[in-house]
Amino acid sequence: METLHRISKTDLARKTHQIIRNVQRGQMTIVESHGQPEAAIIDIVDYHLLRAVAAYSLDASASTSTAIPNEQVIEALTGEQERYDRVFGAYLAGAISLSRAAELLNLPVIDLRFRFARLELPLRLGAETEDELAQEVAQAMKWAQKGS
Repeated sequence: METLHRISKTDLARKTHQIIRNVQRGQMTIVESHGQPEAAIIDIVDYHLLRAVAAYSLDASASTSTAIPNEQVIEALTGEQERYDRVFGAYLAGAISLSRAAELLNLPVIDLRFRFARLELPLRLGAETEDELAQEVAQAMKWAQKGS
């Protein structure tokens, strides 16, 4: 599926349901008026990811982002964006693996990998330490158990 689609405001008004459904499936949509782009529509998870990456990039010290979050810390955070900022700050700093980030946000790791690839975000593949490898194995086992 093409990930970028251009539509007119008129088409947006006529096909809102279909366009939203396509956006939820990973298709970004640019809304144009007289051939000029006016707005972009993206999936909410993609939106949170992009904002979290921007927040991490703007935080030169990355002091709050590098702390390794745990379930209690994540559950205590009230805002959805705050959760993404904290988890992806830790991921981008190399403190946690992608599978751990997916686990903390209750997202399938494969979905997160596809989103990262589609959004051209930094994707660290493979465990770099024994601890990361153990996290990857634990996440895979949890995912396999959910499927049974």
